[in-house]
Amino acid sequence: MGSRGKKPRKPQHSQHLPKTGTKPDTQRLMHEEHEAMLDTFGMGNANKGTRTVVWVVGAILLVGAILAFIGLTVVLS
Repeated sequence: MGSRGKKPRKPQHSQHLPKTGTKPDTQRLMHEEHEAMLDTFGMGNANKGTRTVVWVVGAILLVGAILAFIGLTVVLS
């Protein structure tokens, strides 16, 4: 009637988290938020090169839209 065959009390690979409010904790939370955001956009499993290309193309489109808005404002005024 010993402990043979029983499950261990603690998992063997428990994750130790940093104390709340410390710099490592804030960095971990930000990393998790960024991963969740990328997963929402469907880029959760994309590599770094693909993410960079998507961000650069998005920035170019944003700048183009702002310049077009400024151009239309000047022409129509």
